[in-house]
Amino acid sequence: MNPLQSPPSVVRMAVIFYVPMIASGWFIRPPGVLGGGEWRLLGWGLLASLALSGVVIAFSRVAARKSAWGRSLHDEFRTVLGPLDSGRILALALLSGFGEEVLFRGVLLPRMGIFLSALLFAALHFPFKRSLIPWTGFALVLGLVLGGLTEYFQSLWPAIVLHFAINFFNLHDLASDLPRAGHGKDTG
Repeated sequence: MNPLQSPPSVVRMAVIFYVPMIASGWFIRPPGVLGGGEWRLLGWGLLASLALSGVVIAFSRVAARKSAWGRSLHDEFRTVLGPLDSGRILALALLSGFGEEVLFRGVLLPRMGIFLSALLFAALHFPFKRSLIPWTGFALVLGLVLGGLTEYFQSLWPAIVLHFAINFFNLHDLASDLPRAGHGKDTG
């Protein structure tokens, strides 16, 4: 059995991977990494992130069910992550959403700008199989959106909420989906 298929191992690997990202926000201390800014603006940012998360989650689910690359990505993630319970899903979504946003939008965005920080975010999401390269393109677009949210609303919290929601609900979708015969192929 692949060690990454064991759910406790997946969470341990996430801790090892994401805690340094979170620590970067603490030790490097970029201006306003987790600042709330103006409360009214932050409130609108959080509402915008929740609305955007609904759009992105719906897109992800449609892609997973209607496109070959989406089905392939969905099936590959299900295989790599293995069975996940709600606690592990919550841990993975919190660690990845918080860790990646602190690093890419909190630390790198103020120093490199939206495009370069989004490009590095996409590079982190470079797939392990050539057929999954659309995931990298999706990450680039999402990185630009997350950077735009952070700059427009002058806070990292809307990006964290958006990233967390996307990962949380998409991981639940992966966990609840029954494996398809013919891995990655529609058996209709």
